[in-house]
Amino acid sequence: MKKGIFALLALLLPVLSFAQNEVGLDQKIDAAFKPISDFISKIIFFEVFEGAPFVIILLVLSALFFTIYFGFPNIRFFSKAINVVRGKYDHVDHTSSGNKDLAIDGDIKDTIADESKEGEVTHFQALATAVSGTVGNGNIAGVALAIALGGPGATFWMVVCGLLGMSSKFVECTLGVQYRDIGDDGTVYGGPNVLLK
Repeated sequence: MKKGIFALLALLLPVLSFAQNEVGLDQKIDAAFKPISDFISKIIFFEVFEGAPFVIILLVLSALFFTIYFGFPNIRFFSKAINVVRGKYDHVDHTSSGNKDLAIDGDIKDTIADESKEGEVTHFQALATAVSGTVGNGNIAGVALAIALGGPGATFWMVVCGLLGMSSKFVECTLGVQYRDIGDDGTVYGGPNVLLK
């Protein structure tokens, strides 16, 4: 009986709604922050050359600088990146993870030796976390839109900027690992995925 009343109320609620002409909270917040957002957008995205925003030129030139300064890490370390993804540097064998008899104080016997090393995740987990913070639906939709609007020229420049962007990601992750903190209990604070937590 109660479910029937709630279903009927849910069906009639849009009809009985009298607040259709009122401005919602989200629209009030948008209206309040629009001048601030427009001001910041004018600062960050001002155009330098023919329609090229300054921030894009700054990112590409920074990536080019990092690529040359560090000796083309995007090309030199490409095979190492493939080996990290393949798991070549993960030396822990988790064959006994399903057997409770082999656990000592909640830890699997085969993985206890690995706890002497600093860090809590494998190489692949760190790579996957760093990449997941970079690649998302916006990049997928943006690439499709750029190819549709720009054609082959847009594809070429995306590949060039992607290769240069590898150097920027290399510098970002290196600085994140360099300046991370390790607590007394072994918990890692900071690192390349600090914003994801």
